[in-house]
Order: sequence, then C-alpha cells, then structure tokens
Amino acid sequence: MTLATLHSGTVTGRTRSPDGSVRPRTVGPGWEVLLMPAPLAELVRHTLGENTVAASAMGWSFAHAGHRGIFLPELSDDPAWPPGTTYLKAGASVSLPPFHWRLAERGGNEGWVGLNGHPLSKPMLLHPIVTLIAAEMTNRPLSLTEF
Repeated sequence: MTLATLHSGTVTGRTRSPDGSVRPRTVGPGWEVLLMPAPLAELVRHTLGENTVAASAMGWSFAHAGHRGIFLPELSDDPAWPPGTTYLKAGASVSLPPFHWRLAERGGNEGWVGLNGHPLSKPMLLHPIVTLIAAEMTNRPLSLTEF
C-alpha cells in the first residue's frame, strides 16, 4: 500500500467505512508512522513555523486519540525516537481519520492537521528537533546517542 492508496480511501482492496469513521490501516510498505503526544507535536509544529525552510521537514500529519502522527520513510527508526513517542513499522496498524476530516473542524481531537506538500516527513531534519523538545518537556538531560 502507498500513501496514494491511503488518499484514495482504498486499503488492501477495501474502501473506507461507509460512515467515514476512523478506521485502522496497515502501515507501509514505503512508509511508517511516528506517533507523538499532541502537546509535543504542537511544540514541534510551532518550532518549525509555517513559512520556513524547516517547515518543509513536516509532511502530512493527523490527530487521533490525543496523539499526532506523521508519516516517515521506512526504516526511519534509527536512531530511535525519544521516549514518549511510538514508532510504527510497516505491517503495524494505525487509525487514520477520513481525508475530509480537518482537525479544526472536529473540535481539535481528530482529523488531519496538515495535508500540504510531500506526504513523508524528513526524519533527518525532524529527529533532533523532536528529541530536544521531548527532553525539555520531561526536564531530562540529553545524551549524544539520542542524536
């Protein structure tokens, strides 16, 4: 499955649910997902800004069940993402909102935060930012191995 397949609503030969509700999708191939608590994700988005070169590091993002997810190329889990985040490898299941749900229109709980630009985020640019902000949020010192 590709992100283009996700966008069309088709998942391994099935279409999204008739009521348009959130439905599990199989991750990959070609992409994986990083889930972050919503407060961490908001700080990352704020740090990147909206009209900067750094903002282009963030691909499509979605919100579901208090978390925000971003799409990454396969094998973007080395180095490991910081504690408090969850990395979903190809073959795992992730709940994605229907493409017509926008976060602002759904009370800020679930929906798509951003669908602009390239679907996949750039892990080499995002990893240091996510790691630094996560460490600051938990007031713990960083080690060089986290980068």
